[in-house]
Amino acid sequence: MHMQAEGELTIIHDCDLTKWARDAAGEVELSSFRVSKHWIQRFKKLNNIGDRKITEYVTRRMVENEADRYIAAADFVQYVKELITSYGPDCVLNADQSGFQYEIHSGRTLRTRGTKKVKACVQSISKMTHSYTIMPIIDANGKLFSPLFIVMKEVTGDTFGPQVQRDLFTAPNILVTASSSGKMKKEHLKVWLEEVFFPHVGDRTVLVIDSWSTYKNTALLDAATPEGRHVQIVTVPPKTTPLCQPLDVFGFRMWKTFVRKIWDWVVRDDIQCELHLRNAALKLQSLVHNQFSSPRFREMWKVGWTHPGYFENDEHVEFKTPSQFCFESDAAKENHRCSVAPCEKTHFLTCAWCKATLCFEHFFQCNHFCEVIN
Repeated sequence: MHMQAEGELTIIHDCDLTKWARDAAGEVELSSFRVSKHWIQRFKKLNNIGDRKITEYVTRRMVENEADRYIAAADFVQYVKELITSYGPDCVLNADQSGFQYEIHSGRTLRTRGTKKVKACVQSISKMTHSYTIMPIIDANGKLFSPLFIVMKEVTGDTFGPQVQRDLFTAPNILVTASSSGKMKKEHLKVWLEEVFFPHVGDRTVLVIDSWSTYKNTALLDAATPEGRHVQIVTVPPKTTPLCQPLDVFGFRMWKTFVRKIWDWVVRDDIQCELHLRNAALKLQSLVHNQFSSPRFREMWKVGWTHPGYFENDEHVEFKTPSQFCFESDAAKENHRCSVAPCEKTHFLTCAWCKATLCFEHFFQCNHFCEVIN
């Protein structure tokens, strides 16, 4: 019964094992059999059964359609492969939205074994439930485009107040808008197309995007497309984005891990910097985007395309993720201090461009925006 229930993705507890054991004993007339806690523990150990956290909930219909989902993903990948051959990898792009809490931390920590309640300090509990949206663009050749589109959550709605607008953090690699929810709406897509996408891509492109209904607004797309420009919209089949959307396959996970590391450092070292505030969040995303734009990470961005199978016989190339290079680099191991003279503060990050070892102050507070590769 356990194997059948597990195969059907049923939620199982010790009480279920107890019931099934009693039913089985009754079927073979073992009247003297008693199901004890010790017997249940031995049964679980012998059958390699353990208590596991549920990481995803699915319906039976989703399970039944699983094969169709993989077939749809494979067909989509094959179609985009032909487009890459026709247009070239530089002209096949993927854009996607991802939400970021204003305060975001790692979900795990080291604690003494046996600790019942695992607590962790943060700057603001409420900011961990409020989020904003970023929308990056990458091409099939591993380039991360600039600027990064950001939609902030604002009580004023789709516009910033005059004072907020005047004091808003700006950088050459971000374009900032607002909404009451912190999520994109039709109006934001129009801004993204007119001010982010078309000014920075070629005349003939393919755009791989998910099945958000607003992307299907052909009137909006036609109105935003400049004369003489062409973009072919290719929609990822529903429920297949983890399988074939490049930024979901290998992109956002790296981005969020990097941001979490910065947040964990700030809280752990009690650095006087309120990262959850509007301008600090914008500066953080600007600096992360700048680091991720380094040519060192082109191979990383390509993984989102090679892993689903958009390229055939593509040789695996070793690379370091941004977290590995910036926080665990050889330069950091050799020099534990900030390289900006005469600063002697502890190394926080190694720049993915110039390879300078920087303390938090010289990276974040001094806004280390770098485009000089070393």
